[in-house]
Amino acid sequence: MLDHSELIAGISVLISFFVGYRYGLKVSGTDDYDDSACKSSKMQTKQSAPRGEYKMILVVRNDLKMGKGKIGAQCGHASVGAYQKAMERNPAIVERWEYSGCAKICVKVESEQELMNIKKGASVHGLNHYLVHDAGRTQIAAGSATVLAVGPALNDQIDLLTGNLRLL
Repeated sequence: MLDHSELIAGISVLISFFVGYRYGLKVSGTDDYDDSACKSSKMQTKQSAPRGEYKMILVVRNDLKMGKGKIGAQCGHASVGAYQKAMERNPAIVERWEYSGCAKICVKVESEQELMNIKKGASVHGLNHYLVHDAGRTQIAAGSATVLAVGPALNDQIDLLTGNLRLL
């Protein structure tokens, strides 16, 4: 008979298998990412994605004066939204991002106009992006654009658009 910890471990393995099967990811026996896998010529992807370092930038509107918890929640919404969108459009880029450490960097802008200019630039350059609009249940007005996730994409591509922004 299985004890509680063995049952949990078995369920975790099954969930990992089904998630990996659904998204075409390889399930390995380790929780750590192996950076050498990204550099290996044996790495297989369904679509091609350039080799290199990938990241996601989270652009936060500083003028809204959101609390730390609110910023964290909005960044979470943005990163998950961008991840889901990228998985639909180009899972090979997501795989490269995962193998390069899933870097997420928070930067700030001082106005909605700045945020929208970056969103427009992401569209023009074909970069994956996701804009969060708040529901208005807590600190800020409903519909307010709070955080823009850009990426995952190659570092150099994102830096052309956001490299001048200050860290949050």
